[in-house]
Amino acid sequence: MAHLISKIQQAQTLHRKGRLDDARTLCEELLQEAPAGFEAPSGRFEALSLLALIAAQQGDFERAIVSYDRVIAIQPGFADGYSNRGASFAALNRPDEALANFARAIAIDPDHVEAHVGRAIVWLMQGDFARGWREFEWRWRTLQGRAMQAHKSITQPLWLGAEDIAGKTILLYSEKGLGDTLQFCRFATCVRDLGATVLLQVQEALVEVLHQVEGVSQVFADTQQPAPFDVHCPLLSLPLALKIELPTIPAGKYLRAPPASLARWRTKLGEVSKPRIGLVWRGDPGNPDDFKRSLALEQLLPHLPNRFRYVSLQKDLHESERRIVEAHRLDFVPSHDLNIAETTALCECLDLVISVDTSIAHLSAALARKTWILLPFNADCRWLLDRSDSPWYPSAVLYRQASSGDWRGVLTRVAADLNRELPA
Repeated sequence: MAHLISKIQQAQTLHRKGRLDDARTLCEELLQEAPAGFEAPSGRFEALSLLALIAAQQGDFERAIVSYDRVIAIQPGFADGYSNRGASFAALNRPDEALANFARAIAIDPDHVEAHVGRAIVWLMQGDFARGWREFEWRWRTLQGRAMQAHKSITQPLWLGAEDIAGKTILLYSEKGLGDTLQFCRFATCVRDLGATVLLQVQEALVEVLHQVEGVSQVFADTQQPAPFDVHCPLLSLPLALKIELPTIPAGKYLRAPPASLARWRTKLGEVSKPRIGLVWRGDPGNPDDFKRSLALEQLLPHLPNRFRYVSLQKDLHESERRIVEAHRLDFVPSHDLNIAETTALCECLDLVISVDTSIAHLSAALARKTWILLPFNADCRWLLDRSDSPWYPSAVLYRQASSGDWRGVLTRVAADLNRELPA
């Protein structure tokens, strides 16, 4: 048995190093060699658990579910197995099965943080805001959430809607990515309407643009010390505090471009001779979900009709992307080193923005510009399920993959709609 245990340890080491295929091969070999009685804690159970984890990390959630079935058969009281199987069902857009597994994990371990957060995300995906936002407060018990709370070290009371804040100063602050901040900063106006003075603390890149949000008294970078305040609330807790439901989301235009930047881009782009379309095809490679939400420029360009003017909203173009643009002979205006304020002004000059699920999609839609958002099969819960519209952004149209990785189908629909909806 010693060589089998050694293989498990080797597989775990390979997994930690990111060599997923090699780790999977070792686990499969071990399961073929291991006798039926070679089980938990250091045998078949460990190998199957690692196989399930690797399958999920590689996006093969059907295979992950099969492995978790076998894991749970060995240890029926394994809460992590139910929670992870629930996450795999959620990734396949199978919410009912996901919720059943999260519930089972929580029944075994009422304080299972990942199961609570997973259940919150599925409820939000279903548009069940009443339960979803309440449950989403479990995010503060994750490692990331605890680390952020420790970093912020705020001693003032948390406000979640129960207390009257008229006459008080409240600090609202970002906690996740730029897109989240752009989406949820709209609620600052609602908080101001309750009689509070609103301070906003956000990522430094957004400070200039978010000065434009109605109801915000002062904006601080997250590297700055904010002015004194009485209470605080993270931006993603505001839907809970304000008891927001799908029909009561404050939609419409809530961002504006800096006037000087807007005038500069109008001059730079010149007279309008044909419709201008902004393009974003990839996001931050540091985002763990970027592999599923981004696509290659060479996938996108063949689907774009030549009769439009295309403007890159990427921060930069890779050298390989420049060569691709030249080969397609498109009227393409690259935009180097755009900051958020400049991008805001540029979006205001465009007839349409086509973007994968990045902060630029939120920026364009918050400006009430026509925005077509290209979504992976298992999209973020904010985009709900099976909808081509968004209650968050009335000017947005959602183009969803019909199956995992199916950008061709998405782009074929985009090309057809471009030819139908935009005049030459």
